[in-house]
Amino acid sequence: MVTSLYAAILGIVLIILSIKTIQARRKFGVAIGDSNNLQMKRFMRAQANFTEYTPTYLILLGYAELNGLPIWAINFFGILFLMGRIIHAYSLLKHEAYDPAGKLLLYPKWRIIAMTCTFIAIGLLSITILFQVAIMLTNNIQ
Repeated sequence: MVTSLYAAILGIVLIILSIKTIQARRKFGVAIGDSNNLQMKRFMRAQANFTEYTPTYLILLGYAELNGLPIWAINFFGILFLMGRIIHAYSLLKHEAYDPAGKLLLYPKWRIIAMTCTFIAIGLLSITILFQVAIMLTNNIQ
């Protein structure tokens, strides 16, 4: 039940990132691909990175909840992942500075924080589910 809340919120974030990408396409006149436009690449990567991590995270969160993980823990992982994804998009779209060749000019501290949140959420959920399954299997054997 709580997973569906985070799925809905993340769905809205995806729509926002998609609209921003569409607006960038219109602004830069790019119908497909990135036309080697650095700004376009940033919008595309913010959206793509979100879509690369979110489905796996939601599947893990749903299984952890289904297996009985307490609501406080579901909310912890939900908030952690959501913060990570929002900070990542902010870092790519607003904070980071690049030279014309695409080389990063600033230390990407916000992106590092964002990916740390993402990896902790996915990693700890994965480990939690492995423990949940091990306990269930042990209980079934006895």
